[in-house]
Amino acid sequence: TVERAIADTVHREFPQAEVLMGTATAGIAHAAIAAHLLGLPMGYVRSGSKDHGRKNQIEGRLEAGQRVVVIEDLISTGGSVLDTVAAPREVVSIFTYGMKKGVERMAEAKVKSVSLTNLDIIARVGAEEHYITEADVARLLAFRDDPADESWIKKGGTN
Repeated sequence: TVERAIADTVHREFPQAEVLMGTATAGIAHAAIAAHLLGLPMGYVRSGSKDHGRKNQIEGRLEAGQRVVVIEDLISTGGSVLDTVAAPREVVSIFTYGMKKGVERMAEAKVKSVSLTNLDIIARVGAEEHYITEADVARLLAFRDDPADESWIKKGGTN
């Protein structure tokens, strides 16, 4: 399962992890199951504080100095995940586009990010399984490399 893969990745890449924090909302279920598999406490973190109640950004018990790993569903430019990792600097995501901006932002913020899969792998498997063509792979990777340059849309391919 995805959650077993997340738990294995946390165990391998972040063996000192003491708490898993799922990102609201997509990472919560995955973090809860992975935390259960690892015997770790779990909470969740929003990109900003709530505008009502206690105005919490973090839900769950978190002690000062604990090693936290954030569980995210996907990373594109890295903006939303960086909003959630002001203190934690370790992230496991299910998927990353591998966009240059996201990779650079994570590096600048000194966040170690490990993803279960990425756009390159999915595109390659799609071509190997004949779901998409090699031209489609090139178009997807052109999008990944520069999403603002929409010339990749005009290059044709399967629809």
